[in-house]
Amino acid sequence: MRPIIAALFVVLTCSALMAQTDYPFQNADLPLEERVQDLVNRLTIEEKAGLLWELAPAIERLGIKKYYHGNEALHGVVRPGNFTVFPQAIAFGATFNPDLIFEVATAISSEARGRWNELDRGEKQKNWYSDLLTFWSPTVNMARDPRWGRTAETYGEDPYLSSRIGVSFVKGLQGNHQKYLKAVSTPKHFIANNTEFDRATANSIVSERTLREYYLPVYKALITEGKAEAIMASYNAVNFVPVSGNRWLLTDVLRKEWGFKGYVVGDCGAPGQMASHHNFVPSKAAAVAASLKAGLDLECSGGQYIMRDHLVEALNEGMITEDEVDFAVSNVLRARFKLGVFDPIDANPYNAISPDIVGSKAHQELALKTALEATVLLKNENNLLPLDVSKVKSIAVVGHNAQQMVYGDYSGTPLNKPVTPFEGIKKFVGSAASIQLVESKLRLSDLTIIPSRFLQTKSGEKGLEAEYFPNITLEGEGRKRIDSQVDLHSTENPPDQFLPEGLKSVRWQGYIVPPTNGEYKIGTSSDDGFRLWIDDEIIFDKWFPQGETFYETSMTFEKDKKYKVKLEWFDSGGDAACRLQWKIPGSKGVDYNEEIAAAKANDLVIAVIGTGIYNEAEGRDKKDLALPGDQLNMLKAVHAVNKNIVVVLIAGSQHSLPWIKENIPAVILPWYPGEQAGTAIADVLFGKYNPAGRLPLTYYADLEALPEVHRYEVSEGRTYLYYQGKPQWEFGFGLSYTTFEYDNLKLNSKKLKDGKDLEVSLSVKNTGRYNGDEVVQLYLAYPESKIIRPIKQLKRFKRIRIEKGEREKIKFTLSKEDLKYWSTAKQGWNVESGVVEVMVGASSADIRLSQTFHVE
Repeated sequence: MRPIIAALFVVLTCSALMAQTDYPFQNADLPLEERVQDLVNRLTIEEKAGLLWELAPAIERLGIKKYYHGNEALHGVVRPGNFTVFPQAIAFGATFNPDLIFEVATAISSEARGRWNELDRGEKQKNWYSDLLTFWSPTVNMARDPRWGRTAETYGEDPYLSSRIGVSFVKGLQGNHQKYLKAVSTPKHFIANNTEFDRATANSIVSERTLREYYLPVYKALITEGKAEAIMASYNAVNFVPVSGNRWLLTDVLRKEWGFKGYVVGDCGAPGQMASHHNFVPSKAAAVAASLKAGLDLECSGGQYIMRDHLVEALNEGMITEDEVDFAVSNVLRARFKLGVFDPIDANPYNAISPDIVGSKAHQELALKTALEATVLLKNENNLLPLDVSKVKSIAVVGHNAQQMVYGDYSGTPLNKPVTPFEGIKKFVGSAASIQLVESKLRLSDLTIIPSRFLQTKSGEKGLEAEYFPNITLEGEGRKRIDSQVDLHSTENPPDQFLPEGLKSVRWQGYIVPPTNGEYKIGTSSDDGFRLWIDDEIIFDKWFPQGETFYETSMTFEKDKKYKVKLEWFDSGGDAACRLQWKIPGSKGVDYNEEIAAAKANDLVIAVIGTGIYNEAEGRDKKDLALPGDQLNMLKAVHAVNKNIVVVLIAGSQHSLPWIKENIPAVILPWYPGEQAGTAIADVLFGKYNPAGRLPLTYYADLEALPEVHRYEVSEGRTYLYYQGKPQWEFGFGLSYTTFEYDNLKLNSKKLKDGKDLEVSLSVKNTGRYNGDEVVQLYLAYPESKIIRPIKQLKRFKRIRIEKGEREKIKFTLSKEDLKYWSTAKQGWNVESGVVEVMVGASSADIRLSQTFHVE
C-alpha cells in the first residue's frame, strides 16, 4: 500500500504545483481585458516583437503555442488539406442574396473548425496547424476598373451591394457566440487599391468625398455591422501617405470614428515597403515606428520582417514607446483569446464541430446552390434556352474550359471529385442525345508547340533531354527521360505520373533544328517561373512565381542548323504549365479542324470558353478587355459552319464581347463556379434551374471612355454610378427564362422629414411559363442636386422566388441616412433638400417604375 500512497502523494503534489503556476490569463472566467493585460504584462519585449508578425512563434515558458495568421477563405478554406470549394467571390456578388452568402460563410468556418478540431487532438497535436482560424478574407475593394487583376475576388463595383454581401460573409465566418469567435475575418485591402503592376509603389490620389462615399462605406459596414475582428492595410499610398503608416485612416477613421477594437495587419511586406519602395521613411526601424504610431498592429512579413527584426531597435532608439508596442500586442492577442485558444476545449462550443463536416453532402449541395444562383443569363435569342433534349439529338462540346476546373485565385482543393462542365452536361443528357467532346486548347498566341521532329537530343534522338527535380531549385539528382516536346499543362493535359508531386522543377536540354530559313517567333508560356537559353544566350529570365503567362520574341534561324536550347522551369504549387512554342516563317498558324468537324456533325454546339488566372489574378492586370488567346478565332470558325451555339463563359471579371453579343444566340455566365461547376451549368442549360444571377459589374464595350487606370475619382466616369456611355451589359443585368411584370409602385409619403422613414411598395408578377427568381432593385437619383451626384445609386434590392402566374408584394424602407453625401464645406455628412427620384426595376438600366418625393 505504501508505494501506491507515495505515488498518489507525488501526483497530488505535482498537481498542486501545476495549479500554483497557472496564470490569470489562462482563467476563462476572468474578463477578457484583464486576461489580455495579464499576458501582455508577462511578456519580454523580444516576445512582444515575435507576436507582431504573422508567423508568431511559441512562448514555451508561458505555455503559449505558435500561432500562424493568414489562412484564406474567399470561397472556401485554402489549407491545410482539402475542403469544399464554392464559386469565386465575384459570384457571391452576382447572387444578390446576402442570406445565401451567410450560409456559405457559415459552412466555410464550420469546415475550418472541423479541421482544426481534427488536428488539435491527441497524437495529431504534433502536426497541429495554427493558421486555420485566421482568414485574410473577404476582399472588398471596390472593383472600379475592369483591368484590375483581382476583380474576381471582390463582390463588384457597388458599395451598397458589396456591403450587404460582405457583412453576411463576415458574420458567417466569425459566428454569433457572445464570447467566442468561430474564426477571424480580415476584410482587405484597406483602401483604394486597384492596380497590380505597381501595387507596391502606387499612390492613389483621391478626394475625401470620394473616399467617404465610394471606397470606405463597405469597410465601415463590415466593421460596425459585421464586427470584423481584423482588417488588412493595403500596399499603396493614399494621397502620398502609405496606408501602413496612415494614421488618419488607421486610427482617426477606423478606430475613433468607427469604434474598431480589433487589429490591423499590413499586406505582405507592405509595412517594410514604406522604406524599401515608397521611400516614406529612412529605415526599417523607422517603418516599425511609422506603422505602430499610425495604428498598424501586425505585419505579414513578405520577406521584410520589420517587427521581428527591428522593433527592439526602434524602441531602443526612442522611436516608439513600450506602451505603443503593448497596444498593438493587446489588439493581436485579443483575437486569440476570442478564438478560445487559451481556454479549455469544452468551454468553446465551436470545438464540438466534427471534422466530418468538411466536404459534407450538405456543403456540396450549398456549393451547387450558390453556383446556380450566381449564373447570369446574358443572352437568349429566340428562347434557345432552356435546351430541350427531346429536340436536340446531338451536341458538340468545345472550348478549352469544357473539361477543366477553373476556380480563380485563392482557391482550395476540393475534398470530393469536382464536376467539369462537360461531365455535368454529359450526365444530365444521359442517353437522350449523343455528345461529342473536342478537347480544345487555349493558345495564348499564334505560336504552336515545337514538334519533336524539330527537336534533337545530344545523342540524336527526337525530343529533348529532361530532368525532373522534387524542388524548385533544380537541386540534387533528378529523374531523367526524353520528352518529345515541351507541353506540360496540369489542367489541359492528362496527368503525368512522372512529375514529382508538390514543388518541382525541370530542365530541358538539346537542340532546335529549324526546317526553313527566316525569322521565327519563339515563345514560352509558363506557370510559374522559367529561363530560356538559345546557343547559351539568355532569351527569357522570368524566374519568379506567376500565373500562366506567355512571352515571345523573334529570332532568325537557318535551315537544318542545330541551335542549342536549354529551358529551366519551376512550379511553386497550384496549376503547373510550361510550353516551348514557335511560329515558322510563312506558316498559317492554328487550324480548328476538330472543332469544325464536330460542329458540322452535331445539331448544337456548347462552347465552354473564358479565362483563368493566366489572364486575371493577383499580380496580373489585364492589358485590355479581349478574351485571351485564340478562343474567339476558334468560336468564329465553329460559327461559320453551325450557328446554333450556346456560349458558357467561365470568367471572373469583365471582357469585351461585341462579336459574341452580336452573333451567338445564347450566352450564360457562371463566373468561376466552384467544384459543382458542371452540374450547375447543365441544370441551367437544360432548364432544371431558371437563372436569376445579376451582374455586379458594368460590362463595358471597350476602354476608350474610361479614365486612365490610376484615376481613382469614380465621378470622372467609372461604374454605373457615373458612366455616361452605353455599356455592353449594365450593372444589375440578368435575363430569365420567364418574364416579370412590375406595377403598383407606392410611397407612403411625398415628403421625407427628419426622423421619419419612407415606405416604398410595389407588386411583381411572374407572367411567363417558368417558376423563377427575380432580383428587384431600387435606385435613387437626384435630378435637382446642385453638386455632382451619381446618375443613379443602388439603395435596396431583394431576390424573391415567384411561381408562374403568382404575384408578390415587395416593401422597402428608406431614411435620410440613404440620401447623405459628404460635404467638403462642412467636413461632414449632409442631406440636400429637394426632389429625389425612386426608380425600381430589373437592372440599373431596366427601370420599370419610378416616382419622386421631396426632402425637407
